[in-house]
Amino acid sequence: MIEKEILAQLHRGRTIALITIIDKSGSAPRLPGSKMFVASDGTTTGTIGGGRMEHTACEAAVKVAAGAVPVLAEIDMRGTGAEGDTDMICGGIQLLLIERLTPDMAPLFEQALACFADGAKGGWLIDISNAERPLRSFLDMRSDSPLPDVDCKAIMRRRVTQLIQTGEQSLVIDPLPKSGTVVLFGGGHVSKEVAWLASSVDFDVVVCDDRQEFSNAERFPMARATHVIKDFQNLFTGIGQGEDYYLLIITRGHSYDQEVLAQALRTPARYIGMIGSRRKRDICYGNLHDQGFSDADFARVHCPVGLSIGSETPREIAVSIIAELIAARAGVL
Repeated sequence: MIEKEILAQLHRGRTIALITIIDKSGSAPRLPGSKMFVASDGTTTGTIGGGRMEHTACEAAVKVAAGAVPVLAEIDMRGTGAEGDTDMICGGIQLLLIERLTPDMAPLFEQALACFADGAKGGWLIDISNAERPLRSFLDMRSDSPLPDVDCKAIMRRRVTQLIQTGEQSLVIDPLPKSGTVVLFGGGHVSKEVAWLASSVDFDVVVCDDRQEFSNAERFPMARATHVIKDFQNLFTGIGQGEDYYLLIITRGHSYDQEVLAQALRTPARYIGMIGSRRKRDICYGNLHDQGFSDADFARVHCPVGLSIGSETPREIAVSIIAELIAARAGVL
């Protein structure tokens, strides 16, 4: 999440220029909401797609960081310029906002990160009616603050950046990125690799095991919480549950996996994955079928977990799992 990096810069007293894709038409390398920032010395963090388009934007951003007025720039990537530029032939047009962020804006980004960490929906409201003086504020959907005269809640649910005209105002609604909470049941080798990768792509991580040595902050420093629950009983009383939860069942034993799966199927989790062979899966499903679970329940479960990429090592298995989680989060799975 680039907001974390931005806040770190602002806390160091640095002024930077933020480049955000706020709209596009046609084909383009990145979607609206993609961001990167540039320091006055030209150092960059993040990407909006690379190539000539990004280079041109960064040149302007260096000037904005140094004190030039913010820029609203339309980048034509149709390759139809007078010079026949073949370096930008994606076929579309992107609208970029390049704005200056100063240390006094740190509280705004602290508010955004707090909202993100709480799993709440929120996002940026940027008034670009005067493109040279963009006004940035944060919309926290947990609060009762007045909202602009647009359906912000629907936009936050879709988590898609939109440029909106309302009256004489031009507004950018830029939701925080999709996050989601990954709950790892089992703290073994694969879980440790999954936790690192999940955290790196902005999932919230929670770990649960029945052994203290496999579920603690030292072993999982990236986790928001670690739980030790005897025999994996009554799991969701302490862990919580929700539609943005991604449950990964990777315990050390088939009986524990079956116990966790029975509880997971009673939650509204977006994703349930269980490690193991098809034979193990069929035995587990058969046992749970005798307990009253249906084929419709089992259709929610991804087992064997992860995309089929020929993975063998714990790290390779973690890559296959995280790829599947990203697809589920993006709604393409």
